Amino acid sequence: MQSLNISTSAMRGIQQALDNTANNLSNIDTIGYKRRVASFSELLTDSMNEQPAADNKNRNSPVGIRIGSGAHLAMTKLDLGQGSLKQTDVPTDVAIEGDGYFLVTRKIKDANNVTVDEESRFTRNGSFKLSFDQDENGYVLHTSSGHILTDDSGTNIVFPEPVKNISISPDGAFSADGMPAPVKIGVWNVENPDQLKQVGENLFDAELAFRAGPQSKYTSAYDNGVTLLQGALESSNVSMTEEMSQLVNIQRAYQLNSRAVGISDQMMGIANQLRSR
Repeated sequence: MQSLNISTSAMRGIQQALDNTANNLSNIDTIGYKRRVASFSELLTDSMNEQPAADNKNRNSPVGIRIGSGAHLAMTKLDLGQGSLKQTDVPTDVAIEGDGYFLVTRKIKDANNVTVDEESRFTRNGSFKLSFDQDENGYVLHTSSGHILTDDSGTNIVFPEPVKNISISPDGAFSADGMPAPVKIGVWNVENPDQLKQVGENLFDAELAFRAGPQSKYTSAYDNGVTLLQGALESSNVSMTEEMSQLVNIQRAYQLNSRAVGISDQMMGIANQLRSR
């Protein structure tokens, strides 16, 4: 029975690793996507110490027999490796060079069209579009999901009129014709990105309270040498070759444990036949 438990727990973890690889491959063309790497750990083990004293003579191994319970998928670690930069020459496209995230927000309204909450999300996708927003009564830079880009204080960047000749410096300074003064695009550093919760659309939950500024929880990534590149986008850091080799390893591991389940079933069948005689 123990062999069945070990093999089935391994097959369950391998299936989750397969799902993770499939998710990486499906996002190979997603702008700013960071791949996840499956990591396994050992389940609880049992130790049998009731051995005769005679068995302990001339023994090189520790006293007792350790019986494992298999392995499981412990976590899927976020790979923060820099993706390749793709030149687009679109003035509102921005790529982050280094470890950092844009903070984007979107208002949540009730049935009476009253703002009751605000979503705060992190993203590496710098493909922004300029359009008019009725709530802000001005023009904003927003993502494809409708989240608005914020400045270095966590406030939405709003322009009273359409801007032209946009210029974004490496330190995040945003300037254009008709702007009274430049604003600075906020890029934030997350100490432990593995704790960020993915919420879809290549976004992470920033876990900020309503109307709370990002300074209360995060630090500016510019202090760590992060720079911005205008007219470019960061590609996904997923490698097709690496993911396909991982897929082959997962398939072989699944076949091995599936065969172990079959052999264990045959052994128990033989034991039952011998007992019935």
